[in-house]
Amino acid sequence: MGLFYTAYCRSRQAILRAGQPRRIERQSVEEGTGAVFSVAQLLRANRLQKPILVASRGAEDARERVLHALEENDLTWTEWTLPDRTLTAADADDLRMAWVREACDSFLVLGDGGTIDFVKVGAALAAVRGRSFMSLVGTDRIRRRLPPVIAVPVAAGSGAESLAWAALDDGQGNRFVIDDRNLVPAFLVQDPELMDDVPRPDLAAAAIDGLCLAIEAYLSGSGDASARAIAADAVRGFLSALEPCWNSGGTTAQRSALLGASRMAGQAASLAGPGYVRALCRAVCRVTGRDFGDVCSVLLPAIMEKYGKNAAERLAALAEACGVADKGTQAVKAAAFIDRIRQLEFRIGLPETLEPIGRDAVDEIADIAAAEANPRYACPAVWTAADCAGVLRAAGA
Repeated sequence: MGLFYTAYCRSRQAILRAGQPRRIERQSVEEGTGAVFSVAQLLRANRLQKPILVASRGAEDARERVLHALEENDLTWTEWTLPDRTLTAADADDLRMAWVREACDSFLVLGDGGTIDFVKVGAALAAVRGRSFMSLVGTDRIRRRLPPVIAVPVAAGSGAESLAWAALDDGQGNRFVIDDRNLVPAFLVQDPELMDDVPRPDLAAAAIDGLCLAIEAYLSGSGDASARAIAADAVRGFLSALEPCWNSGGTTAQRSALLGASRMAGQAASLAGPGYVRALCRAVCRVTGRDFGDVCSVLLPAIMEKYGKNAAERLAALAEACGVADKGTQAVKAAAFIDRIRQLEFRIGLPETLEPIGRDAVDEIADIAAAEANPRYACPAVWTAADCAGVLRAAGA
């Protein structure tokens, strides 16, 4: 990468960093065993009388518990049923219209990260009244408070329940991202009992997504010491709780720790922003349709290695903070941390290499990722599309 382009990217990042908030508005959090039953009280306490309910497939148990609580408290609701296909911007607009038509006053979402993202977009469209999804794509284009969103995550780990951005398909197979601090749900309910029926592959995919958010937030030049502290806490939580939860369901304390790690990962990423892992994973999924979690599991350690000495100091500090390594040079500690991530991924059944993609597709993916990341993402190094393509090829593509 040329020095002039690197300097240009770093100057743009400095300008963006100076203008971004140092904190994300605090969520109201209900947590603990049985917390899902508090949804009705939460609605009443905030003078909300009619939510529109969206529950993802696999969240039937959470849905039944919430409906029981709403009925017991004489609250009404409208339910919007997810289609059995990829959710698109048109669906988000249909959700908005149903919210208006049924005179609802809030959004209640039960499910995985993709469903939470979808509902956040629907609430954003309700807030801006008449503007399209594509008009909101980019940074800070909502600029107004959303109707109240109550998020009840089921597949813990992705961090979507606390993230200040949301990704959604435009209907043509392309995923676009809205990045705005108003997207953080106002209310969050975290109940470890809701993880009972989450399939192990779903748990692994969601958790590696959240772990990636936390690590990239720690490495980002846009985050301050506070954001890095939150990110480090999130990484510790994932490393301690994910494997037991994947193996045997985990104890209540371990499940709660995983839910907390997911929340903190979203908070840290909202403050510090994403990096090349996120950009490349989005591009791979957009071009090939592959699973985000599988792609992320391969690219996360590969990109940390590619950063080399540019990330060694922070990876070494993260290794020390997480108890992974406390002896040796920065390079040795950084390598130990990357190896710890690879071991974790292997033990929870995630792939180690990408399946071949093809040269033309690799070049297309690299161009998309570089265009997304540069000059905004304050990564440890500034890469060209050729650098991104090299990472993909080294990972097996």
